[in-house]
Amino acid sequence: MSIFDRKTKKKDIEQFGNKIAELLEYEVPQIKVAIGLSEIYGISFVQKPKGIYISRGYKPKEFEIISKNHKTCFNLTGISVLNKKENRYQQIKLYYQSDGLTKIEIEDPEYFHKIFDLKQIQKSKIELKYLKIENPDQKATEKILKSLSKDQIDLLELDYTFEIEFDKKLFYTILDMEDGNYIAVDKKGKIYRLNHNQEEQVKLIANKPTDFFEFYSGQKSELEDIMYK
Repeated sequence: MSIFDRKTKKKDIEQFGNKIAELLEYEVPQIKVAIGLSEIYGISFVQKPKGIYISRGYKPKEFEIISKNHKTCFNLTGISVLNKKENRYQQIKLYYQSDGLTKIEIEDPEYFHKIFDLKQIQKSKIELKYLKIENPDQKATEKILKSLSKDQIDLLELDYTFEIEFDKKLFYTILDMEDGNYIAVDKKGKIYRLNHNQEEQVKLIANKPTDFFEFYSGQKSELEDIMYK
């Protein structure tokens, strides 16, 4: 029987990622945390450079945590896997986004699990090369809010903004009320409160960005009455 009778599958990558997370629990503990918040939706084999791309997904609540607390993007080196064909440990290049394994650079990616023993993993000197990533939702939100002053922008939480959909309409969060609810802006610059516990989940609170600062000066407690009406 050929060793190439079955291509690498999602479950192979899940097991591999979990093994690395356990191995690096003390050096890079955020990897294990991120695994518990995400799910691998699928894998694909890429050619330039050769490797395996891992598509991850999140439930809404878990996505909020990831967006807030797992914003890192890095290349990780120092992990070696036993090459069964050559009977030696070979270092593998790994790429993480939001602390989740996102890409494995390897020759013959379709047969990664056949060439390597994914249970035989060693670590040497672990190095993380952090990469700068941009939040495209932040750039879109800043453009929508261009009428605001720098001082007003600084009172918002645009570093953590993300796109959210309600009733087929898109919003961009500008304040996290820290209970699963948000203040958000739409593409026209109208400000809303989003409260999943209210019968009226989406409620207009300001017709333009500057109007919002007529009743908000930086304290979230100023918004409590608006959030829960």
